[in-house]
Amino acid sequence: MSSLVVTDLVKRYDKKLALDGVSMRAEPGQLLGLVGSNGAGKTTLFQSVAALIRIDAGTITVDGAERGSIPARRALGYLPEEPVLWPDLTVAEHLQFIARAYSVPDWKPKATDLLERMRLTESRDAKGGALSQGMRRKVALAMVLLHDSSVLLLDEPFNGLDPEAQHELRTIVRELREHGTCIVLSSHRLAELEALADCYVVLAKGKVVADGSLGDLRTTIGLADEADLETIYLSLMA
Repeated sequence: MSSLVVTDLVKRYDKKLALDGVSMRAEPGQLLGLVGSNGAGKTTLFQSVAALIRIDAGTITVDGAERGSIPARRALGYLPEEPVLWPDLTVAEHLQFIARAYSVPDWKPKATDLLERMRLTESRDAKGGALSQGMRRKVALAMVLLHDSSVLLLDEPFNGLDPEAQHELRTIVRELREHGTCIVLSSHRLAELEALADCYVVLAKGKVVADGSLGDLRTTIGLADEADLETIYLSLMA
């Protein structure tokens, strides 16, 4: 069973067609790179999977469950591009809230480990409203990772992170993939994405214009074997 299946997804905002028949699937233990320019529909796709917005047509299943259902919500972890924290809760209290919301057993050791890996230990008592953008993103990452999601959506997760946190995130992502987590990662950092992803979906104006492995994408547009993801993407957009 695929961890994430999107079939013929359509989303409109008034008269604008934001997603036009998008289909994709991602398997357990696979990292799928979502590629596209601003406005291509990447964030709308993530919000649709997370059941944060209404869709106009199509189906989405998360770990075999219909999007928005309790099993789907429990299976899904979602890091938005602009995470929002509660301004009056401390860093530690954010993790405690997630642990209770998802009924995470014996969560304190894992929370402590995540705080250390994200270099947040000294800031555990700082309130969300006092944190920098990079610190907020690290807290949001720790919150998403605290409950064991089988499907993980990461929207531009490297934005605002310092080099140490970027390195740690890459390490964590590889560990999760090895343990069978299905990860969909959107990023404008194509070299970074190429180093992490197993396969790709390229969006343009709400449509899938190419998908598959790097080799599949090269074959689709007739590029040489040494063509990197950036070259492939620019050729597709030309």
